[in-house]
Amino acid sequence: MRRLVDLDNKLSGSVIAAAIAVHRELGPGLDEPHYEESLSRQLFLAGIRHDVQWPVPLIYKGVNLDCGYRIDLLIDGRLVVEVKSVELVHPVHVAQLLTYLRLSRCELGLLINFDVPVLKDGIQRKVWSHDVASRLDDREPESASFGNVGLSSQLIAAAFEVHRTLGPGLLRSAYEEALCYELSQRKLQFERKKLLPIRHAGIQLEKPCELRLLVEGQLPVECLSVAQVNDLHVSRLLARLRQNDWPEGYVLNFNAPLLGKGGIRRVTK
Repeated sequence: MRRLVDLDNKLSGSVIAAAIAVHRELGPGLDEPHYEESLSRQLFLAGIRHDVQWPVPLIYKGVNLDCGYRIDLLIDGRLVVEVKSVELVHPVHVAQLLTYLRLSRCELGLLINFDVPVLKDGIQRKVWSHDVASRLDDREPESASFGNVGLSSQLIAAAFEVHRTLGPGLLRSAYEEALCYELSQRKLQFERKKLLPIRHAGIQLEKPCELRLLVEGQLPVECLSVAQVNDLHVSRLLARLRQNDWPEGYVLNFNAPLLGKGGIRRVTK
């Protein structure tokens, strides 16, 4: 195990050296594809085996759910590198790297943001241990706690199954894909990215808004993977309820350690 750690540290050091060489020549301010292509070229010159835009499937209960995930650079089949060119690295960028580590079964990843004056300030090293797997008890609460004991209870049951299977820490899109799978297993109809008309002062605005998930034509759902659900998340869904005369909707935060404690928000008009 110690030898593997040493090899990974040596490999990540070589990748960082290649990234520094790219940044020294190109500087900040370019788009991500420029840095990705240049880093790939630098790795090739250094004799470091790697793949570009490596597809990563989400396997859920033995089913391949196509989320369109691709690793920017997979180094020697064991080091994940995500290339960014942003003024500020956000938590979602880190979550993206951790998601790719978890799905690819790699333990070490680098998040390299080239849009910085000094590259060492733009590098984050992340480790994912697949041995950390003790699941906390997250029993499904009584459906009556969430109002409608029919459709709502089926949605909540599906959400709990997703959370039990995947746990927290993945990207929002992974949970949404898995939730739609669970809904289909329960024979529930749903629409994704549904365009909704927006009305103001008695007229319909030219541009509609998008609702990510609508179940059975009457239950809007917002899937999240954030540190904590806040008032803005609730207010956004509440606005859609009022515009479309729906009685209730749900905000589901799958990043909650326990979905039944802070991960489910029922929103009513």
